[in-house]
Amino acid sequence: MKQPSYDWVLFDLDETLLDFPVAEALARTLTIYGVEADDAAMAQYHTINHGLWQQYNDGEIDAAALQQTRFALFAQQVDADPMAMNNTFLAQIVALSMPLEGVLDTLQQLRSKVRMGIITNGFSVPQRGRLGKLGWSEWFEPLVISDEIRVTKPDPAIFQHTLSLMGQPDPARVLMVGDNPKTDIAGAAAQGLATCWYNPERQAGDSGATHEIHHFSHLAGIVLGH
Repeated sequence: MKQPSYDWVLFDLDETLLDFPVAEALARTLTIYGVEADDAAMAQYHTINHGLWQQYNDGEIDAAALQQTRFALFAQQVDADPMAMNNTFLAQIVALSMPLEGVLDTLQQLRSKVRMGIITNGFSVPQRGRLGKLGWSEWFEPLVISDEIRVTKPDPAIFQHTLSLMGQPDPARVLMVGDNPKTDIAGAAAQGLATCWYNPERQAGDSGATHEIHHFSHLAGIVLGH
């Protein structure tokens, strides 16, 4: 029997394994709190949130500041607690989120052949909540969440921490799979890991990844050496 090309596969979570249904979760949250979920409100949230996530990924703010600030303007309109609005939003994300196309079948092919882990720039509640909802919590070890260790991809420390939890395997036998060329691909490659850019939108440009796939189902052949 042919041996797998890799011993470990590390995954990004959001928009790699699971969708992140921001629009519907945000609309539900605003409606619950009596804020009109019109196009202007949605655009305002996305502008604020995008800037805050850039600051978070660059280490300029922490998770609490991001979550508190992104709903502050809306909370002020209706005299609500911005963190309560944020928590409602995250609960909606957990309730609505589903695996992306091809992910479940691929994971089922891989889980008995290689070891799998996750490195995610995200918050503990929605990341653990979504995996638990799907019954996937036991499939991934380690599960490294930036919110819990206060380091985000592509910082070398988050990859080094993950490799330590894995028992320091040969990095060349570890494949990092993700949709973000900077945080997932460049970050992992800098630590000597093999990389696979999940690029379903067929974005142009050279990510520098070891592999590139446009459909998740193509990953099994790469990992298992088919």
